[in-house]
Amino acid sequence: MKNERMSKKKNRKDPPVAPSAKSPEASGTCQWGAMREKAEERARLSEAGTAAPVPEETSKLLHELRVHQIELEMQNEELRRTQVELETSRSRYFELYDLAPVGYFTVSEKGLILEANLIAASLLGVSRGSIGRQPLTRFIFREDQDIYYNYRKQLFETGAPQVCELRMIKADGIPFIVRMDAIRAQDADGAPVSHIIVSDITERKLAEATIKKLNETLNIGNRKLGARTAELELANKELESFSFSVSHDLRAPLRHISGFITLLHKEYEGQFDETFRHYMEVIAEASKKMGRLIDDLLALSHIGRSEMHKEEINMKALIDEAILEVMCGEGNRQIEWKVDDLSHAYGDRSLMSLALINLISNAVKFTRLSPRAEIEIRGKEDGAGYVYYVRDNGVGFDMRHADKLFGVFQRFHTQKEFEGTGIGLSNVQRIISKHGGRIWAESEVGHGATFYFTLPKAVPSQVA
Repeated sequence: MKNERMSKKKNRKDPPVAPSAKSPEASGTCQWGAMREKAEERARLSEAGTAAPVPEETSKLLHELRVHQIELEMQNEELRRTQVELETSRSRYFELYDLAPVGYFTVSEKGLILEANLIAASLLGVSRGSIGRQPLTRFIFREDQDIYYNYRKQLFETGAPQVCELRMIKADGIPFIVRMDAIRAQDADGAPVSHIIVSDITERKLAEATIKKLNETLNIGNRKLGARTAELELANKELESFSFSVSHDLRAPLRHISGFITLLHKEYEGQFDETFRHYMEVIAEASKKMGRLIDDLLALSHIGRSEMHKEEINMKALIDEAILEVMCGEGNRQIEWKVDDLSHAYGDRSLMSLALINLISNAVKFTRLSPRAEIEIRGKEDGAGYVYYVRDNGVGFDMRHADKLFGVFQRFHTQKEFEGTGIGLSNVQRIISKHGGRIWAESEVGHGATFYFTLPKAVPSQVA
């Protein structure tokens, strides 16, 4: 249906109109001026062979009409060339749409499927052409249809984006679990529609169910605690391996998205309207964020699986290297550093370098709004080990939420305020724990934050 409307619009021929001063094409005024000059030149050449003299007024009128005719011909030629370029651009856009790693539906207010990409049809196990004008509820598990009806009702009544999880059914009757993210929009005729992204989360739900079952089993009694703990550790290793595998598998479609975005920007820059350019920027930024998230997930998985190679660590040298690496991405930004000549510790140099880079980059990031950024890194001996800390005078955080600080995907600031994936501090905690140490933080909103961590002087017998 939508393709028919697009075809009608494409075939409709409107008379060419020169751009006004306020139109987006106003920047091409020089181009139209040059076109006028070419038309004038062609008209003079065609009139040069006219033998019969005519009155001056008639001559001027004929000349003006001829110039105008030539201008129209040149404009039509330019419009035809622009149309070909737009068709090529549209073709590339639909390639990107079809190659998206999730199902994408456009659904009418009555719940009929108007459009679906290739992945959506693949998820349902049907051909793309067979689902047009079909009710989406046909593919939703009967017991979960109330979830979908309430979800759609909230979407069209409030206009706010909606998210839900429910079960769908493939054409062969096999059920699977999905997450639906929807926004309300309008079609070309102004009729309300919904754009729905469908992600298959069956494996994730099965993994969550497996963990839940293991946890319930662990609570049966202390007698079986040792055996059940071993099962949980095995499940965690499998989940880490799963996370590692998924993160790698996500890189290929992510490269496709980034590659097509770069290609579109390079070849068709300046030909898109403001809305399309905004969409492209949003996709590009989301792609970058997803890349950072994959890197952090891989690092998280690597920490859990890697063996430690313990050695004596020159903490001052390691911190200097970390500062240099972090500041490479900060341009000419000025920060006052206060770093002690720290005592040597014992542990895995590579893992500790990653932990320090995370802590220092956080301090650098959250002091960007400070008129005079200060970061202090010091340490002291504490019994059988050392206590080190990284302190900044940045935005800080509310200590009421400190228990969530080292959780995966936990963020106390919005993405617009400060970039990040919410995995860095979780990585730091796992590294410090593998060394037999602990990490904690103290902070006050608007008055900076201090992160403390401990490391051993020698290899403790309980550290693997």
